[in-house]
Amino acid sequence: MALSMHWVGEKDYDRLAAVRVQCYAPSMTAVEKYRASIEKDPRGKAGDYLIAQRDGLDVGTCTSLSLKMWMRGACVPCQGVAYVGTVKTHRRGGSKGERGIASQLMTETLRKARERGDVVSALMPFRASFYSHFGYGLAEKRTEWFLPLGVLPSGDFDGFRFAQPADQDAIADLRQRENVRGQCNIERSPEGWRAYRGLYMVRNEGMEVVDRPDPNGPVLSWMYFHDGKEEHKTYLRTLDFSYDSIDALKRQLHFLASLKDQYSGAFITLPGDLQLNRLLKEDQIPHRPVEHATASAKPYTRMQIRVLDHRRLLEAMHLPASATGKVTVAIRESEGATSTFRMDITEGRIAVSPSHDSPDLECTDVMWASLVSADISAEAAMKLGLIRVNSPESVRLLNSLAEGPVPFCQEYF
Repeated sequence: MALSMHWVGEKDYDRLAAVRVQCYAPSMTAVEKYRASIEKDPRGKAGDYLIAQRDGLDVGTCTSLSLKMWMRGACVPCQGVAYVGTVKTHRRGGSKGERGIASQLMTETLRKARERGDVVSALMPFRASFYSHFGYGLAEKRTEWFLPLGVLPSGDFDGFRFAQPADQDAIADLRQRENVRGQCNIERSPEGWRAYRGLYMVRNEGMEVVDRPDPNGPVLSWMYFHDGKEEHKTYLRTLDFSYDSIDALKRQLHFLASLKDQYSGAFITLPGDLQLNRLLKEDQIPHRPVEHATASAKPYTRMQIRVLDHRRLLEAMHLPASATGKVTVAIRESEGATSTFRMDITEGRIAVSPSHDSPDLECTDVMWASLVSADISAEAAMKLGLIRVNSPESVRLLNSLAEGPVPFCQEYF
């Protein structure tokens, strides 16, 4: 029997919890926990939850959240894809030549995004190569730093204190300022903040501090952290944080340095282009084993995006004012069609129109997602042979997409 797809709501939460458990959990005893997590996350609304059914059995699920992403000073509607799964008894294939269940779930989920008018779709994959089949490209540069507290600079951090309920609006304002100036960050809505505080922060049982010298003024930085032990030593790990300037980040480092009698080191994840080692007492990341304390850095990838509406995304973005020119781009979409359009760029603003001209640049939708999000520059992609360039001038012009902050998302879904 063919797979059937059902977008469900609150009355089907028990079914949804059960199918998620059959996809991800080690035991059916986790049903109540999964059921509670659905109710505690108010970002999900009726109609956001997809259940795939065959022969009367629920065999897969996916969640489609309505979010907002900031890209080069523009806020666009974004689908957040989460909890894509096939139950353990139905993996690795469809029925009688059908596509796999997860593939059919993704096709329906992308249809839903287009129906809702989402400009981009984003997810945090278990395996990026699977989602590249649906046009998702890497769109985030992250580096996890381990910092022995002895290498951190000492200095002023007056104004740091434990957060209070009265600080919550100012913390949200800080995050929003970070969203606006960043790249590919996803807004945390009031519902999202409630979910974060009511679900993630309670579960992790950490501590929350703010840098707010004026009790009625803005929060300059915010940090939520917990500690853990490894090999009889105690470490601090930041679970979420924001800062509104490099000076505010330095004050965070000063705060962490003051804890050196309690912790051996701290873990913090930052945008991939921020050379944190330059702010440390010992700025080398060693190339061989050493006896003295040094920082270490681990780059990794997490988020992928798919561009669903090229015109709406590009015309919303703000490139550097020096970006001026014309380029025709051909993007091979994962569904088989090719999107060909011309970008007329004047002082950083883009006008998009359909084109039948020979393209100056050709690439897949996967690579286009990485180009438009600034995960890779057009020049770097050309050097690696990831795009086809018919006009060298197009590379110079499209490099402007990568001018500014690298993609880095603080939100998790």
